[in-house]
Formats: sequence, C-alpha cells, structure tokens
Amino acid sequence: MSLVEALSQLFPISFEHHSLELVDESVDADSGEVYGGRSATPEGGLVATVRLVGWDVQGEERSMRDIKEQRVTIVAAEHLEDPRVPAYLEGLAAALNLAFARVDETIADKGHGALSDRLAEAMPYEFFPGDVLALRRPQTAEDFSDALLTNRKRLGWLLP
Repeated sequence: MSLVEALSQLFPISFEHHSLELVDESVDADSGEVYGGRSATPEGGLVATVRLVGWDVQGEERSMRDIKEQRVTIVAAEHLEDPRVPAYLEGLAAALNLAFARVDETIADKGHGALSDRLAEAMPYEFFPGDVLALRRPQTAEDFSDALLTNRKRLGWLLP
C-alpha cells in the first residue's frame, strides 16, 4: 500500500463539533504524481489539501459554522523513505481522533470555551506537526501518538 492510500484510509476524522478532511482537487503540474488531490513527490513530500470544519450543533441539527482549507505537507520530503512513516500516519490519526473526542466531551460538559475558540482560530497546518519524524524514539503508532499529544507545540494544545 502506498503512503497516499494509507493516508486516504485514515481520513476524514469527524466528530460532532469539528472535522478534518482531505480534499480531492487537481494538483499543479509541477507537484508530481497525483492521486485524488494528494501528491507524493521527492521535492514536496506527501502533500494534501486539508479542510477543517467547525460545526454548530443545535439538538439533532448540525450546520457548518466555519470552514478552512489549506495545502499541507503531511510528510516532509526528507522523511518519505523513513520506514516509520506508516506508523506515524496511524499515530497521527489516533492522536487527532483522541483529541477531537476530548474536545467534544469538554464542549458537552462545559459548553464552548477557550479551547473551542482556539480551534475556531486554528488553521489546518496546525494539525500536522512535521517535526515528529525527526525524533528517533517513536517507532510505533502509539509512540507517535504519545509524542504528538504530550507536546503543546504539536497536538497537546488540543487536550483540555
């Protein structure tokens, strides 16, 4: 399975108040091989257009409150050959699922607050911290998930 296919199987990540999706669209001719709006090139790494959606929930009804799309590097070019990339992608998806679930729990318990405001200001690139593959210690999906969630500069800011 290619990295593009592995990434495609992990998204969308969707919860009641927020979702993160990969967007299918054309890629510029100089971006390299295209697969459903995502490209994997030696120059640009694994790149995708990501959509972050904020939802307003009123009882059973849900409507889009905010939508942001941005071209994001998921895996930098220097890490494409790293054998840990599939574990990283799996760990990233697990970390995002856990964080979004906790955000929804916090909103359900306490209502919209500072974290929800921070999410409303967030841009899609903030959910794909590229520095984790530079670490030597993470080897498994769980290791990557822990590394992402325990650092506030990565995804730890999502945890209430």
